[in-house]
Amino acid sequence: MDWSKPQTVRLELVDYRFIPDRLTFRHGVTYHLHLENHGKDLHEFTAPEFFAEAIVREPRKLANGGQELVVQPGETADIDLMPQRPGMYDLRCADHDWDGMVGSIAVQ
Repeated sequence: MDWSKPQTVRLELVDYRFIPDRLTFRHGVTYHLHLENHGKDLHEFTAPEFFAEAIVREPRKLANGGQELVVQPGETADIDLMPQRPGMYDLRCADHDWDGMVGSIAVQ
């Protein structure tokens, strides 16, 4: 697997939304997911089904049993992955989904 030239996908986490809130990936392509928390609270990129169906380069970076990336206020988080199965996957912030911090991930 070639991790040398992944496509970068950037996502901002702001109180209380993802920007953008819809992500699209192609299966079999390597990606560098870069998250920036511009909010005042800790936020999670929680997508258990998406991560379960992807090859994650450094799975130890994932929290909560491989279900999410945690990003502290004012910080960033990065992970390299390759989606394997086409489909639609839910995205949410585990702490703020009640306030509408949700999105979707499409793998084509």
